[in-house]
Amino acid sequence: MRLYSQMTLAELQEEMERLRQQAEEKKNAGDDSQFGIIQQKYFMAKSYYLGTDEFRIGGKYSVPEYDQPFTIDYFNGVFAWGHFPDSDEQTGFPVGMLEDWFG
Repeated sequence: MRLYSQMTLAELQEEMERLRQQAEEKKNAGDDSQFGIIQQKYFMAKSYYLGTDEFRIGGKYSVPEYDQPFTIDYFNGVFAWGHFPDSDEQTGFPVGMLEDWFG
């Protein structure tokens, strides 16, 4: 299998759809472990599809399963590194996980 960084946008779209279908199947089957693994692969493929151009340093974003905004401090590849309001600890997420914060 080719690296996500080597795929075209069309190939990444196909990969994301394939992973979305696999994740749905695993979720419906109650296989939480495999669902989580496939979901992470989906977020990575989505990260390479999106790139970092539409995200901004200092911007606030929501992250699945977190109820506070995540503020981006810097990028490293397709990962956004930043912090949550109640912590000084740097945390990284693939940009494919981030959504605009409406809080």
